[in-house]
Amino acid sequence: MLTLNDLVAGFRSLGVEAGDTLLVHSSYKSFGPVDGGPQTVIRALELALDTDGDGTLIMPTFNFDFNKGQAWDVRTTPSKMGVLTEVVRQDPRAKRVFHPFYSFAILGRHAEMLGSLRYKSAYERDSVFGKLRDLDGKIMVIGLSYNDSMTFFHHIEQMEGVDYRFLKQFTGEVTDADGNTYTDTFEMLVRDIDKGVLTMVDPMGNLMEERGVIQSAQIGEAAVKLMKANEAYAFTAREMRRDPHLLYKIEKK
Repeated sequence: MLTLNDLVAGFRSLGVEAGDTLLVHSSYKSFGPVDGGPQTVIRALELALDTDGDGTLIMPTFNFDFNKGQAWDVRTTPSKMGVLTEVVRQDPRAKRVFHPFYSFAILGRHAEMLGSLRYKSAYERDSVFGKLRDLDGKIMVIGLSYNDSMTFFHHIEQMEGVDYRFLKQFTGEVTDADGNTYTDTFEMLVRDIDKGVLTMVDPMGNLMEERGVIQSAQIGEAAVKLMKANEAYAFTAREMRRDPHLLYKIEKK
């Protein structure tokens, strides 16, 4: 059974440092048994990062029901990104980014700054993905495929420009932290389904591993990956120009 100390040591040996800004995509169950449950994993990340000092923990609290016509409330709408993200979302110290499908819950030094961001286009330069680059942050993937985790690739696609995705707007009811409810419109770079485009970014992630951009370690039963956001961006922006099919495939009809 993994202990708090096991997890802290594992994260640090992989390359997490005190003071880092870290975005974590996670499958809690991939670790196997953990002494103390999900809260232990979050505490281990906080200790490895030193979120009481200069470190920042960013957890995706994505929920796509807004895209299907349901209302979104920054205070109460749950994350659909796993139990670890819900632990942070419900933490009274956390700040949550106001975006009805791509929200984040944040602890630590930059929680106030990042949590106060207001933007409409999910992957734009002023989004959390862009700020992660400004902060020279890192991305961790715990027990997931790249295809089930690396939303950062879509930020790169929007910044660099691609012909297999387009910007689509979604309008619905949102409620802010003060309880104000109103109708607003938000935007996402979506795949062109008429062209048969399917997201498939595993080839890019695998290539990044081969080239040493991504570091890997086994922590408990989980395969854990770590990368620097700026290195991932530079590598992907270059390689997608060489071969865009590292990020998508076409479904045969």
